[in-house]
Amino acid sequence: MRAVWVATAALMVGGCQSLPTWRPAAAPGVTASRLPRIPRDAARFEIDSVNDSTATFRVREATWVRPGLQSYVVDPAQRDALVARMVVVSRSGESATALVTGQVTSVKADHFLLVVRPVSPWWKSARFWSGAAAGAAATMIGRALF
Repeated sequence: MRAVWVATAALMVGGCQSLPTWRPAAAPGVTASRLPRIPRDAARFEIDSVNDSTATFRVREATWVRPGLQSYVVDPAQRDALVARMVVVSRSGESATALVTGQVTSVKADHFLLVVRPVSPWWKSARFWSGAAAGAAATMIGRALF
């Protein structure tokens, strides 16, 4: 038991610099902040029309799309290369409009818009409430048996 305490204290005092990290090393000369990361679970929408600084797209049954959400425009012909970053500014019925906030190349109608779905709070999650109910049931059964 003493060996565990000594090892824990050594890690806390010496830091964890010698432990391997899960992140791959960045390429030489490239910092991690310059590498754009588009979430893999972002929803993909077709762009209907493009104006000077806005794009209109159909949201259909995606009721969670609302103003303020971050979105990305990608080019499917170039393996989803990043074209622009946008923010959803309005929604009316089955269509929404997004404003360009950062642009690599010009946005075209044959590009796709990726919108990141917002994360719901933990207390609205079905997983949380099912776990809470299972824990409560296990506690009641345990108290009744013992």
